[in-house]
Amino acid sequence: MYVVPFHTDHLPDLLDNAEEFGTAYDQKKFIDFTNKTKNSWTAYTGYEDNKVIGVGGLVEIYPHLAEAWIVLLRNRGLPGLAYTRKILKMWNKILVDHPRFERIQATVNEDFKEGIRFLDYLGFVNEGLMKKFGPDKSNFFRYAYIRHGPN
Repeated sequence: MYVVPFHTDHLPDLLDNAEEFGTAYDQKKFIDFTNKTKNSWTAYTGYEDNKVIGVGGLVEIYPHLAEAWIVLLRNRGLPGLAYTRKILKMWNKILVDHPRFERIQATVNEDFKEGIRFLDYLGFVNEGLMKKFGPDKSNFFRYAYIRHGPN
């Protein structure tokens, strides 16, 4: 796997192979969002065999706060542990490259057990259930990764 800075041109390649990434409407809204907010986030694209296998990054909310996001294709033949280690290595790089973010938060659907385990693995802490948060009014958990800075 190799990683490059994310560009919105990478999304169609990912979404064409991401049957699990919602409806065509959801995909269009996601592409529109990334185009509108591209000056306030940092993100990366992961490739395997010259195919996009995932994108993710941080959207700055305040100077000390960012929202984490990630879209991964299901494991495409990489051994599970190797795949996870590569993602963890990228996460650690993001943390080192962006020390000003003392709080990094993320949301995950309450029924998405793999996503919950993934956030737990990265060191995020569950802060509670947000009812009717999703576009379909589904419930989501709010997770946060807190680093102690000068305050």
